[in-house]
Amino acid sequence: MAPERDVGIDELLGVPADAEVEVRPAKAATLGPLRAAGIALIIAGAAYAVLLAAGFKIPYILLFAMSFALLILWRALRVVEAPRLSVGAPPRPAARIDPTQVADGMQLALGRWETRLSWSEQDPQRFIADVRPRLADIADERLRQRHGVTRADDPWRARELMGERLWTFLFAPLASAPNPRELAAVVDDMEKL
Repeated sequence: MAPERDVGIDELLGVPADAEVEVRPAKAATLGPLRAAGIALIIAGAAYAVLLAAGFKIPYILLFAMSFALLILWRALRVVEAPRLSVGAPPRPAARIDPTQVADGMQLALGRWETRLSWSEQDPQRFIADVRPRLADIADERLRQRHGVTRADDPWRARELMGERLWTFLFAPLASAPNPRELAAVVDDMEKL
């Protein structure tokens, strides 16, 4: 299996690593009020004339207020827009990936479970604190899907369906982590749910 390497978000999105961000000088947050009002007067006047010619009579003050608000909004959006990327070099071609070297989701999930289960040999407290609650969640989900029962709703029925060995393993205090044989028996019980 090929060694894993960290991939940045830019690489995932196809932005070349040598792309430079264009830095623009900071713009004033507001359009000068008199300039904005003057432009809004011209836009409102033109809109009023066109609408009047089309047979619509809309109050001029309403057209002015809408024009002024749109100008201020436009200016505010220009101030907060994201900087543009300027690409210095042509984009790199995508790397060829050998499908036999890429782990699929199932392999990754099994690898994580293998690591968690190996904790039982190295650190029993970590197994009890991290792995056992996840196994309990899986058992709860199987109960819910296959029998319509949850531990929270009907603990007696859930205990009956799980069996005493699985219930004790998942919910009774453990002095130490299980050995591989005990863990295999518990997993077998969970599969039977």
